[in-house]
Amino acid sequence: MPSPEKFRETLDDFKVGRNIIDEMYQGFDGIVSKTNKKVKSAFFKQALDIMNEKLPPEQVQNILEANACCKSGAREKASKEFARINAEKSIEEKLKMISACPYLNMGSAELDENGLLLVHAVSYHPGEKFECACPTVSKIKRDYAIPREYCYCCGGHFKYHYEIMLGVKLKLAEIVTSPHDTEGEKPCAFRYEIIYKDIDTWKESTIGG
Repeated sequence: MPSPEKFRETLDDFKVGRNIIDEMYQGFDGIVSKTNKKVKSAFFKQALDIMNEKLPPEQVQNILEANACCKSGAREKASKEFARINAEKSIEEKLKMISACPYLNMGSAELDENGLLLVHAVSYHPGEKFECACPTVSKIKRDYAIPREYCYCCGGHFKYHYEIMLGVKLKLAEIVTSPHDTEGEKPCAFRYEIIYKDIDTWKESTIGG
């Protein structure tokens, strides 16, 4: 979640109350993308603590997913090109190819025993332990833990690209593991429910709804 400006816009988009927003920003007036990383990290920790206290879990998830980064440019182009070339392949075939394509930078994934999509996100492992890949909170010495819900932002990133590459509609069902609350022992992993296996059906239902 590198952009405080986008985060602020999202709070308005999801109609978060002014009193809650003011509480989230207390002590952090004027925070922007160029603000020191340590300050931004502290801000998002405070904001997320208040969101978890004041907002429904689903709204917290939706807000953070909406702040996912790297959803355009070269990453999006690569996902769309993969989808075009492999449109006729099955989901299982596509997952094997995605996992074997380092240029996609989308980790690895498979269907679990319940038919859910399990994504092992890109593992950021510069030392002995896993670290968060988010530039806002990584490589910062701090005396507090980042709530696991912060990972919904990263989960939204993988959701966006896997929807394109697989041609399906996904719903993030679970943050399986995170470096944040495992003291770096485990990398990021997400589990998604496949809502529509035909993305055209999803688009039609969305337009019709």
